[in-house]
This record gives sequence, structure tokens and C-alpha cells, in this order.
Amino acid sequence: MTVTPSVFDPGLSSTAVAETGLTEIDSDTGELRIQGFSIEDLAENASYEEAAWLLFNGRLPTDEELAGFTNELSVARSLTDHRLIQAGAEEGVPAMDVLQMGLGVGSLHADDEDTLMATRRVVAICPTIIAAYWRHRRGVEPIQPRQDLTHTANFLYMLSGVEPDEVIVEGLETYLTTIIEHGLNPSSFAARIIGSTGSDPFSAATGAIGALKGPRHGGALKRIFEMFATVDEGTDPTTYVEQRLENDGSLVGFGHSVYNVRDPRANILKRAAERVFENRDSASFLRNAQQLEAAAEEYLAEHYPEQQMHVNVDYYAAALLHGLDIPLELSTAIFALGRSAGWMAHYLEQLESETLLRPRTRYVGPEERSWVSRSDRYVAGDSSPPSPSALEGISSTLGTLSEPTRLELLLILYESAKPLSYSSIRAQSSIEDKGRFNYHLRKLRGIFITNTEAGYSLTDGGQKVVEMLLDDEQLLARPVE
Repeated sequence: MTVTPSVFDPGLSSTAVAETGLTEIDSDTGELRIQGFSIEDLAENASYEEAAWLLFNGRLPTDEELAGFTNELSVARSLTDHRLIQAGAEEGVPAMDVLQMGLGVGSLHADDEDTLMATRRVVAICPTIIAAYWRHRRGVEPIQPRQDLTHTANFLYMLSGVEPDEVIVEGLETYLTTIIEHGLNPSSFAARIIGSTGSDPFSAATGAIGALKGPRHGGALKRIFEMFATVDEGTDPTTYVEQRLENDGSLVGFGHSVYNVRDPRANILKRAAERVFENRDSASFLRNAQQLEAAAEEYLAEHYPEQQMHVNVDYYAAALLHGLDIPLELSTAIFALGRSAGWMAHYLEQLESETLLRPRTRYVGPEERSWVSRSDRYVAGDSSPPSPSALEGISSTLGTLSEPTRLELLLILYESAKPLSYSSIRAQSSIEDKGRFNYHLRKLRGIFITNTEAGYSLTDGGQKVVEMLLDDEQLLARPVE
């Protein structure tokens, strides 16, 4: 018997696929609790090792337990073979790809290792791989980790060759602890899916990294750096905000798919950045970030009062990492370093549930068809295959137009004599929810809609599709207002 999914939820934003004891998020109040502890308490008091132990064991460790766990990480931290990392660095391969390769090598021996120890080794070697990669990129020899340094201090030491001062260690530790876990985000979901198959921790970690390196997940830090640099070059913050919002309705570093209010982690990292930048000549970088936030909040309150767009965790993370002199090329890899313990906790939780994650899809392809031999194809009604030019812009992706609201967006642009801004399209659309509006707009971009500095307009293919469909007025009937 065929089972038809009862709910269609493309982003899985309203669908619970697992029970967890790791993290609780209140979207409306902006509260984040890990194993019952507020993220503010953890960031203020816990070392990274303590937070990782908490995720793995469900409680805070005693002195003896923390010492034992710290020793486990220390023993697992060294790498015996740097050749793959060196080759990747010398070829200019991005840090995230090299981190995947380094962990992939670890999986070669996963069958010979206890699963729990393997999860510890994933957490332990991520900093070593990243630091070795960066030193090879600079043409210097990697540095072996020290047993007398903490997880965070070891990374900074292996990165620079100099034992870091306390302010820098505290700043980075605050960042790593703040981002250690955040529910079923895409990379943690990837780790859980792989764990649900019974695969090893290294495979789960490499899959998670593959998800994190996507620009819609962990790629925002670089764009935020670039935004701060633009403002630093003399651009008026209010003007910049207005141009960005009018162009595509978004502002990098603002808004979060989970929170309806301000991301609680943003406040933690803002305070950490203020401590790092205190009495430093480069404090103007942080001031630029603060001025841009103030300008954006004021503009949004005046022009988009119905929207809840506040800075998210990435916004002040970018400022903090700049103050810590973390190379921009390593920003997403540092995120992975912090999130690795969260990935492993999700992996273990899913593995223990013995549940295979297997979501269903909603089919929107062709109806049942009969096989036609090659010699008989295109004979009925047409003696030759359609030419590519005749089908320009009308491909198999026409299934994209199965949603009536997308046809409405195409028609709005068709009826306009000039390109339209994001806000103009949204004002004319019947789609009230911003998330749904953005989702449908993204589905049309590329094939049917293009976005330039002048605004949104139809592509040639989109224009032809609308003209073809206008022959049947019922197909493009506008919603009754």
C-alpha cells in the first residue's frame, strides 16, 4: 500500500523528526537552554571541555571527570600523517574541504575504535587539522599540541606557535562554547541522518561539514566581514541598509530562521567582542558593527515594523573573530571546530534511538507513461525533437510553477514596465508571510526571474512562459482581494 505524506513542509520548519535531550529553544522569548542550562550561564562559566562533557553525559562533570575527559581529548589530539593536509593547503583547497579530508582519513580506522572514543577523537583532531592546514598554507611546519594547554588554548598555540594570552583564549572559548550546539540545524541534522544509518562518527562529522560549508548555513561570516569593510570605507550605515533591503529584502547577519526575537547568542558575543577590543587601536571595526546595527534597527522599525529582523549569532561573531586575529579564510572552519561536539552529541543520540530517518517526498512529476522505443519517439504530432531554442526557459523545472502564488509573482513582474524592488513585489503580492514569500521568490530565481542592481525582472524564459500561459486566462487568474 502506498503511503501518502499527510503534511507538506518543504523546509521541515514545522516538523519534528526526533526527540532530543540536548537543546531547548524558545523562538518567541529568545531563550536557548542546553541540557537545562541557559546559554548565557554556559558562555559565562563553562570551558569548552565542560560544555562538551555536558552534551555527552547530560550533567556537569566533577573535577575528576573533567580531568579524565580533558586527558582523553589530549591523547586523541595528535595527527600522525599530515600529507593529505599539506597537499590540500599547497593546492589552495579551502579549509572546510581539507577538514573533511582530514576527518575522512580518521574514518579509515573507525571500525577498530570504540564509538564513544571515536566521537572524542572527532572533537579533538578538528583544531589540529585546521591549525596544520593554516601553517602549511603559510609555508611553515605544523606544531604539535601540548598536553598542558586546554582545548582552546592548544588551537591558538598550534595556529601561531605562540602561547596565547588569557584575553584571547577567553574570547575564543566564549565563541566556541556559545555555538557548541543549537538544535536541529542543517549540519546537525546531517550528522543525525548519518547516525541513523549506523555509520561511524567520522562519516557523520564529514557529512555535517558538507552541510555547514554551504553559503546558506555557515557561509555568512565572510559576507559579514565584507559588509563591515564596506562601511569602514566610508559608506553611510543608513544608506547601506536602505540599499540592501530595497535590493533584495535581506541584510546579512540579520534575522534567523528559528528566532522571532533577537538571537540570545548575539548579546553574548557582542559583550565578548567588547572585552577583546577594549583599549585596542582596531576598535573602530567593532564601532562600525555597532553603528550599522543601530542604523538597521532604526530603519527596520520605521519601514518594516511587522518584521522581526535583529542581529543573529554570526553578526558579532564576525567582529569577535576579527578582534581575535582569526584569518578570514578560517572563519567557517572555526565554526565547525566549535560545533563538532554538538554534532557528535546528536550522532550519539540518534544512534541510540535505533531509528532510521527516512522522510518522504511529494511527487510532482509526469503522470504514468508508457515506454516508447527510440525509433518511434517524437513521431506522434511531431516528426522531429523540439529544438532547444523553442524550449528556451521552459524546461523540466516547469514543476516549479505548480504553486499558484509563484504564477502571481511572475505576473506582477510581467505587468511592470521596469524592474521592481523586493519591497515593491512583496507589497503587490497576496503572500502575507515573509518566509513563504522569500521561499517562493527563491524558487523562481535563475530560470524565471533575475535580480540585478536595478531590481527584479523576468528572464527571457520567464517572459515567454507568462506570454504562453496568458493564452489561458484561467491559468493566471489573480487572487481576489
